[in-house]
Amino acid sequence: MKTMFSFTEPALHLACAIGREDMVKLLVDRHCQLNLCDGEDRTALVKAIQCQEEACVTLLLEHGADPKVKDNKGNTALHYAAHEGIVSIAEKLLLQNANIEAKNTDGLTPVLVALNENKEQMVKFLVGKGARLLSGDTVKR
Repeated sequence: MKTMFSFTEPALHLACAIGREDMVKLLVDRHCQLNLCDGEDRTALVKAIQCQEEACVTLLLEHGADPKVKDNKGNTALHYAAHEGIVSIAEKLLLQNANIEAKNTDGLTPVLVALNENKEQMVKFLVGKGARLLSGDTVKR
């Protein structure tokens, strides 16, 4: 099994990576830094998404985690949700004002990430929420 964390990562990242909702709650209740980044500029929110720990994602968002923070490649939490194909998390991120048209350093928006990863349900969801497939593309909602 591939390890998705190192022992130098912040405690909140580790709790999210292993799905310890109880620890996440304890840490956020104690006012830890929700948007603290690891060595690749990834937040605990991104770590929870990568590890498909939706309960941790929900807790972080409820306590004010910022879905717009970008990693060192310009990816936001919505890019990661699109990559993983987790529509329910993408929906939660959009409810917290995630930028549906954010571009990473490769110029890819979340919907283009979903297209590249063959995440058909995610593509349909994002397009339905107004994501553009092409620059200047307009989608009626």
